[in-house]
Amino acid sequence: MHSGIAILSDGRLVFEAAGGRGLVFLDLATGKSEKIAVDIAVAHGIATTFESGDDFIWVCDPGEQAPGKVVKVDIKGNIVDDLKPPAASPLSKEKWRPTSVAVTEDGDIWIADGYGLSLVHRYSPNGDVITLDGSESGLKFNCPHGVAVDDRGTQMRIAVADRTNKRVLLFEKDGRYIRSIAAEIMTSPSSIAASGDNLFITDLRGAILSISSDDQVSAVIPSARIDGREGWPNALVDGESVAPTIQAGEINSPHGIVASQDGSIYATEWYFGGRVISLI
Repeated sequence: MHSGIAILSDGRLVFEAAGGRGLVFLDLATGKSEKIAVDIAVAHGIATTFESGDDFIWVCDPGEQAPGKVVKVDIKGNIVDDLKPPAASPLSKEKWRPTSVAVTEDGDIWIADGYGLSLVHRYSPNGDVITLDGSESGLKFNCPHGVAVDDRGTQMRIAVADRTNKRVLLFEKDGRYIRSIAAEIMTSPSSIAASGDNLFITDLRGAILSISSDDQVSAVIPSARIDGREGWPNALVDGESVAPTIQAGEINSPHGIVASQDGSIYATEWYFGGRVISLI
């Protein structure tokens, strides 16, 4: 499972079905789950919107053999919109491989092309597109893996997890650069969720971090330093990759993250089968 995670209007979690080609809706109150088929390879990045009384799910599929795509689906799994990539340089051999999506209250759609051209795009409802490469920060993006709405203050901002550069960047909603945040314990920031006064970050190498309103970075769950294990994020048994055994209190490879209205934090982990973890 190489999944994002989001929350529907009724509180159910939505994440990738292990093996791809579908989504799972999980009711936390009852423990019941429902799987729906969706024409995607991987639900790598997920965001939800509530429009005219109905839930919709935006999914970033980075693609495998085929180019990636960003689609909007209804809760039955029907694709109702397919967001086309902005024009790329004809000299580029990279594919469109989007990794994360965020939707603002006023309808802007932010896409992180983390596995492709290392760009972030904002699609406005009127059809305009702006593209950011991170250069305003003094360093271009290198795998901007995650993008999220940062609504902690009075002015909404956009947060980007620039994974290979080991930093989180903040932008105004019009795309203007604000500042970058980094720390020694931030080694592979992947996905972001805002809750209360904090941003919560999945650090793929085995930690969940928080960034306070004054940009202090701390470990919610510190890294167990198991990413050096042979075969990580999986395990090797007789030369074959299998799902790892996770010790109590440890995390292996946190990937997607979301915050509920009551302040609970949920994250996915990337490995064979995968799992969803809850932080209260």
